[in-house]
Amino acid sequence: MTTWTLWLGALLVVGGSAAQITHQATAARALWLFAVLAFAAVAVGAVTATEVSLPLLLAVVIAIVATVALVAVTNEPKKPAVVRRGAK
Repeated sequence: MTTWTLWLGALLVVGGSAAQITHQATAARALWLFAVLAFAAVAVGAVTATEVSLPLLLAVVIAIVATVALVAVTNEPKKPAVVRRGAK
């Protein structure tokens, strides 16, 4: 189950990236959020397993960091309040 959930998270990241490319930022963020949840589920499963797999745990941590970085990089730039007032 752990491997399938990891693959599901990876597919969600790819789907989110495809949505970002097609300028659907809301869908991309939702897919990336689900990917982080899938990766977190894998991390919990890896930690609670009878035998902890360090490579799997490392891969999950890297996947979570990469997905969060995607969300941070694709944030819409914040406009200063002065610019917003001038646009009205």
